[in-house]
Amino acid sequence: MKTKEELRLLFENGDKPTQENFWEWLDSYWHKDEKISDNSIDSVEKVIPVIIDGVIFGHAISISIPKNAKEIKQTAFQYSGFNSQIIEVNFSEGLEKIGIAAFFSQNIKKIKTPSTLKVIDDSAFGEQGNMINSSDSLEEIILNEGLIRIGDRAFNCPRATIIENLHIPSSVTLVGQNAFAIPSLKTVSAPAGLDLSSAGIPATATITYR
Repeated sequence: MKTKEELRLLFENGDKPTQENFWEWLDSYWHKDEKISDNSIDSVEKVIPVIIDGVIFGHAISISIPKNAKEIKQTAFQYSGFNSQIIEVNFSEGLEKIGIAAFFSQNIKKIKTPSTLKVIDDSAFGEQGNMINSSDSLEEIILNEGLIRIGDRAFNCPRATIIENLHIPSSVTLVGQNAFAIPSLKTVSAPAGLDLSSAGIPATATITYR
């Protein structure tokens, strides 16, 4: 499939587009009669009402990342001050990198990374917390074997009060500064030799090296 820039070059003033050029143009877009599969969309979003004591206090968002996505770009889903936040993300297999501040300042409760993920960049999940009507924050992190690098402040969540245990996969070779600055952490399991001296893990937490 051709990009928009490539298609534009086929239809400049004075050009004589061929039948194949027109077909390439048509095949680059969806017709209104065509069904669009989830795997063909960059992300699938679902709005969920937030109800407290029977009263709707706004909306939260659940998104699914499709199988054909290999990277989530920098600040792709960063919170921008609207009256709804992402509280759930479903990552499909095939994803390899989550970019800088990709989900910064959202309110994701559980982060479970796919087995194909290799890099979680700086501040990717930093500052998770309810910015609208409460103080709830990140509650669980499940990281995949095969993950290699966790950037600075990747999971820096000073408002987290529930998450207590963290397992860092044996494949991880680098953990950045304040990557796990989570005040509620009590136990951390990490591969032998991994430097966690600047990871921001509370001094009260017990780190066990395997």
